[in-house]
Amino acid sequence: MTGTPRPYLLFLLLAAQPRGSSPATSGCASSAIRVNGILGELVVLPFDFKGTFKLITWYRPSPRQDTASGRKVPLAVITPGEPGALPRVAVEDERYRGRVRLHGQSYSLEISNLTLADRGEYKLEQNTIGHNVHFCDYHLTLYQRLSQLEIKIHPVMAENSTCNVTFTCSAGEGAWNLTYTWTGPAGGAVLSTKESLLVQHRLGDEDTPVTCTATNNVSTSSANASPKAACEGPTLPQTPALSYCRTKGLLVLGMLGSLLAGIVTAHVLAAREQTRPGEERSFPCAC
Repeated sequence: MTGTPRPYLLFLLLAAQPRGSSPATSGCASSAIRVNGILGELVVLPFDFKGTFKLITWYRPSPRQDTASGRKVPLAVITPGEPGALPRVAVEDERYRGRVRLHGQSYSLEISNLTLADRGEYKLEQNTIGHNVHFCDYHLTLYQRLSQLEIKIHPVMAENSTCNVTFTCSAGEGAWNLTYTWTGPAGGAVLSTKESLLVQHRLGDEDTPVTCTATNNVSTSSANASPKAACEGPTLPQTPALSYCRTKGLLVLGMLGSLLAGIVTAHVLAAREQTRPGEERSFPCAC
């Protein structure tokens, strides 16, 4: 064997390799690419590819099956364009027509006007020159932009002039994947990380307002609550010191107005009394 030429050994090694007819397969990543989207807005499923390909097929979560052929209906199919031209995109799923396009000059998929039905697992299947197949998996999670929070109040009177009030932070219907944080006055220590907070307030004590902050991956919203107002009712504004003087002045003006009206009325009546005898006087007729 010492005289066996090296090229012949190489040929034997190649011949010993198993012959398989299945195409080579490689994955885009070891795990699904996680993408966050905002309800009603757009999202980009990234795919960075600069080589040549024969076909790129995108599948949506739970793709619909064609009743005639039984095949899974893809979300979109991308084929190469003419030299120097952009690739062609055919959206086969009618639920995505008018909402899907390629992002910029890349092969990343852009989906607009996101709805709850769009969340879930997406899959990309790429057929390249040489019968190689590449797969990419995506997991799309949707969030909602938070509006103004509402704090619901439930006070319960206890013994010794003590009030136990429960505050519940509400972000409205349809809000999910939220993290709650309750803090004390002026951004103090964290009191709770749950949706509700129980506060004990003694009647007559100073107010210790609390703040609820709700957060998801795309937005944050906060609202304040007052234990004193919840247990004792809203505090009435104090009457300014000048209000007494103003009230007294209005009373004096009213009295002067009434006196002036009385004087004017008396003068009018006196004038009528002076003119009445002259009006009733009669002269003898010269016959």
